[in-house]
Formats: sequence, C-alpha cells, structure tokens
Amino acid sequence: MEPHVWDALVNNPWILWLIIMLILAGIEMLTLDFLFLMMSIAALCAGVVSFFTHSIPLQVITFAVVAVLLIFLLRPVALNRINRSTPSTRSNAERLVGLSCTVLEPVSENTGLVRLEGDIWTARSAEHGTLEVGTKAYVYRIDGATAVVSGTAPATTDFSDSPASQPGY
Repeated sequence: MEPHVWDALVNNPWILWLIIMLILAGIEMLTLDFLFLMMSIAALCAGVVSFFTHSIPLQVITFAVVAVLLIFLLRPVALNRINRSTPSTRSNAERLVGLSCTVLEPVSENTGLVRLEGDIWTARSAEHGTLEVGTKAYVYRIDGATAVVSGTAPATTDFSDSPASQPGY
C-alpha cells in the first residue's frame, strides 16, 4: 500500500470504518440474513466514534459492543417480523418442491440429471431403483444444487412435511 494512502487511513480512521461498513453491507446483500447488516451498522457507529477520538481500542470496543447488542437484541426481532409477514410464501429451493421435471440421464440414488423449469439439475432418486431417461419425475426436496426426485406424483400440494419447508433449511 502506498505510504500516503496508509497515512490517510491512520489520520482518518473513519475511512477504514466506512470501507468495512460497505464490505459488510455488500455481504449482507448476498446473504439476506441480517447478521452482516448488524455488523455494518456497528461499523458505522465505530466510524462516528472515530470523529471524536483517534483511540483505536475505543473504536474497536464500540464496534464489538454495538455488533453484539444488535445481533442478540435487534436481529431476532427483525427476523421474526420478516418471517411472520410471509409465513406461507415459498421461495428459492422451497418453491421447486413438488414441481415436475424430465429425466435426461438415468437417476439413481447416487447420480443423474433432470430438466427442471428449463434448467439442467444434478439429481438423485428419493426411492430405491432408477428413473429412466424421458421419465417424468417430481421434486421431493433440494439438497444444495441437487434435486432429490421421485417417480410418483405428490398426493397433495402441501409439502409442509418435506425438509425444504422446515425451519433452518
């Protein structure tokens, strides 16, 4: 790092806290879990403190205390409010559960490929046996980037018992 850049950061620690805040806010936009948002707000608070004192330990303590308080006091409230306002909305992997797909390569308990909503997914069978090419299958759950599929149509469109609908999935 150039000496004049380092001097600017040492003499103006708010710049460093601003950079940290922006990085944490960027990570929050990828995770949407409110954890990095709370830490971003804590970095903002530490940046404000840096205007009044150049004490790095005081700034770090401010960051840590505000982050812990926000994570343990505000984050649960925010998560409950978000979850309460959309209790039956299925999103991301959850919305794929129950959809039909077409087998492109034989699907066994270990490997296979399916076409699901125009995309090709790796797949595993939820049942014993193999689903042959061209067979219509149904998504039972999503394991990471793998669709776990079944050859039988779901009896209902309520998938509340599937793993994808469980909290923390």
